[in-house]
Amino acid sequence: MLLDKIIELAADTDKPLSVLLRQCVILGHELKNDSLKKWANQELNGYTELDKVPEYRIIYAGATGLFNAGYAFPTIKRAIPAFLMDENHRWAATEARLIEPISSYESILKSDRAKGTLSIPWSADMVTYYQTKFLERHALIEAGQDISYGAIVGLVDTVRNRVLNVALDIKSEIGDLDADLKTVPGRTEVADRVNHIIVNHIYGGTVFVGDKQTISTQNITVGNWEDLKRALLSHGIQDPEISELSRAIEEDGKTFGSKVKGWIARNATKVWDHGLQVGTSAGTAVLTEYVKKHFGL
Repeated sequence: MLLDKIIELAADTDKPLSVLLRQCVILGHELKNDSLKKWANQELNGYTELDKVPEYRIIYAGATGLFNAGYAFPTIKRAIPAFLMDENHRWAATEARLIEPISSYESILKSDRAKGTLSIPWSADMVTYYQTKFLERHALIEAGQDISYGAIVGLVDTVRNRVLNVALDIKSEIGDLDADLKTVPGRTEVADRVNHIIVNHIYGGTVFVGDKQTISTQNITVGNWEDLKRALLSHGIQDPEISELSRAIEEDGKTFGSKVKGWIARNATKVWDHGLQVGTSAGTAVLTEYVKKHFGL
């Protein structure tokens, strides 16, 4: 049976995730659930849009650079502080978005652990722009972000764990038989509950069912700005708007005040869910819940 097969594959860390995810594509087809099919295919093929990478693929990654003061001097390696960079470039020294197919990260884990890291180089334009801006009398000749072995392990485990929880909960909801899967699309209430399970576990975000919304804030810790930022980025709010929110929070004295509410009203139409714009009322609800969770309200 399909669900049992998925559960078995998800629980066995020796089985490639690509095999597991192809079974998820089949499950999404049986359930006629586009959310599951889209996510599984993106994990298999990689993400093409940086601003739509799920939050578990956005990780902290500092930057390091190679500097040289001339042919008579040795090249030195130094960490690059984000605060020395332009605000719109600081992401290149604080976070990385892992967009490659999940199989590429699994292959890193199968290599020698000492080599089990991923390096994301800065573009030539970025290196040139900051060539003389960090160390006096030293030119930046190369820079990039190193992703740790542990972060890659975490990414792979997150995908596996999310699939496992989806399969277990769907099995509890509809039963064991493959025939039961085929009946779900024709049973509206059951299909809605199954979609809730998929979106809550897979996306960890907002669930839209008809004109109702269930907004999950489980990935936001009270007072943690980076958690809030990741959640906003995952729903289409970009860095300039997030910086504007930071200023609004400061101007409101770090409370849920008029400046913050005004920011929500201006940006509600920019919220998307699973690649679709959600409208003003839904966008307002999402941003309000996320900001309230940040404040502990």
